Amino acid sequence: MKKTILASLLMMAVSMPLYAQEEIEAAPAQEASEQVAEEQPAEEQAAAEPEKKTKGEWTTSSTPQLKIDEAYYNNWSAAGNARLAVTGAFNGTYKYVNGKNIWDNIVDLAFGIHWQDLDGKNTPLLESLRKNEDKIDLTSTYSRALKNSWNVNAMANFKTQFYKGYQYGEDTALISNFMAPAYLTTALGFEYKKDWWNVSLSFLTGRTTFVCSDSLIKNGYNYGVIQDTDFLTTGHYRHAYFGLGSYVKFYMKKDIAKNLNLYVRAELFYDYMKRSNLQREAGIRNELIQNGYANWNYGKKLGYCLYHEMDFDLEVKLEYRFSSWLAAYAGFQMRYDSDFRSVNEWGQNVTNKGAMGALQFFQTAGLQIYFNWKTPKEA
Repeated sequence: MKKTILASLLMMAVSMPLYAQEEIEAAPAQEASEQVAEEQPAEEQAAAEPEKKTKGEWTTSSTPQLKIDEAYYNNWSAAGNARLAVTGAFNGTYKYVNGKNIWDNIVDLAFGIHWQDLDGKNTPLLESLRKNEDKIDLTSTYSRALKNSWNVNAMANFKTQFYKGYQYGEDTALISNFMAPAYLTTALGFEYKKDWWNVSLSFLTGRTTFVCSDSLIKNGYNYGVIQDTDFLTTGHYRHAYFGLGSYVKFYMKKDIAKNLNLYVRAELFYDYMKRSNLQREAGIRNELIQNGYANWNYGKKLGYCLYHEMDFDLEVKLEYRFSSWLAAYAGFQMRYDSDFRSVNEWGQNVTNKGAMGALQFFQTAGLQIYFNWKTPKEA
């Protein structure tokens, strides 16, 4: 027994130094491997780690506005008519940025009514209410950055109005309504974008015009939605017209002086298909033949095409901010629509006269109360 115990102790005494030697030899190897790992470039270490998805950022701005104009006269020697005008508006911009991807959304709404005592005899309110502003304008644009401020983008824009529009006079006539007309524009193209202005250019743009009212079309208010020559007798109405063409848009918004902001928007659309669609109508063909279209020179033909196939819209606003909630404003909008004659002439003849544009002009100025909520946040 004593021999067995002595043999075991002898084996332990021999093996312990050997095990200690293995640990001493392994330690430098471990330190060397750790040193090599530390000396690896940061890019290689980052590549070895799992990729983290970047989060996009929303930047939003919501601005409701209220405009009020009031006047009252009683036994006033200089004379005048009492009036009250109230307009509500909303402007919102919602932008999402994630790397090279940009998603811009703009909401522009306005609706206003005014009452005026036209005969000086306290005309009942409902009998003398008039609409002074009516707009629905929604835009959504996806852009991907290329180089040197250039982007490739896809855009969709929708325009219409909230309520019925009338031409007042001896015979009050309904000339427009919700979705009559309405315009849906979709475009693929390029955009040159700076901090406070941008230009969009598209040679592939679809524009659909909707007139969802048989009564308006019957009275001649077809807004360019071409009808069959016998639509009055057959009762078959077309409620949409699709145009394909080129689209150019310029947009800017900038503080040009302290508390003074300038906003400009200009849009131009040229319809490639308009000429062939119009010339299918017997009335247009006869008009061209009678006017000797075949013998016109190039300049005259070009002018005719632009006059009948191009739409242009320009809007300018100037705003001076007195405080964070009060501002004075002035603005105008000028529009040329090749499918619009005028509210006085249009509608007197229900047959297709063809496109014959007329300038439209809208101007406004006054004081407004507004609030603004800006909410940048991560998605």
